[in-house]
Amino acid sequence: MHAVIQSIYRRSVPWGYRQLLRAYKPNGPLRRLRTMPDAEDYCLTPFDENRCIFVHIPKTAGISLCTALFDCKGGGHLTARAYRALFGSQAFDEYFKFTFVRNPWDRIVSAYTYLSQGGGNERDTAWGRSVLSQYPSFDEFVLQWLDPRNVYTQIHFVPQWEFVVNGQGHVCMDFVGRFERLADDFQYVADQLGCRCELPLVNASRRLSYRDYYSDASRRRVAQIYARDIEQFGYCF
Repeated sequence: MHAVIQSIYRRSVPWGYRQLLRAYKPNGPLRRLRTMPDAEDYCLTPFDENRCIFVHIPKTAGISLCTALFDCKGGGHLTARAYRALFGSQAFDEYFKFTFVRNPWDRIVSAYTYLSQGGGNERDTAWGRSVLSQYPSFDEFVLQWLDPRNVYTQIHFVPQWEFVVNGQGHVCMDFVGRFERLADDFQYVADQLGCRCELPLVNASRRLSYRDYYSDASRRRVAQIYARDIEQFGYCF
């Protein structure tokens, strides 16, 4: 199995499977992330214990959700396709699969602010210094950097639908929660899992309302780049 995943990695397939390689444990179940900088915080064992899979889309309160429900960071930003390969088709189909999505215009501002403030690790910090420093403002960043190719070079800007579709391109979640109604949808998930817990505020960016960041031109650019997210999840500016 290890050789198979190594072969997948060498063929430079989508970024989700590179994360899958990091999740591989060669001498036992594929459940523990061991090679990431803060590997002790990542664990998939609670997914098995609760017969669930949480697909964590960046900048949708995923760390807060994982901390409350599982007392860890889960599997990081693995895609649904990676989880199917990791857990196997039978468990993937049987487990309660959920995710949370966010208004794309709001999410982009959150990602930009988060990375401009240093992000969550050295890679984020380095990316912010090398990329964001080239643009004097958020508006210029959106208009000059945000395009269909660049968004796949930084995981915080990858379209949300990419995380939650199967190999045929269809959303394969049992429940899609909304950042905009976080408390209610979190409670629904907690009830489904039989958990009694409160949702902490973790990893929140400090900023103004997302609408204040946009010009008409940058608003249209996000609408173009994230058209499928907007249609799939029913968002508007």
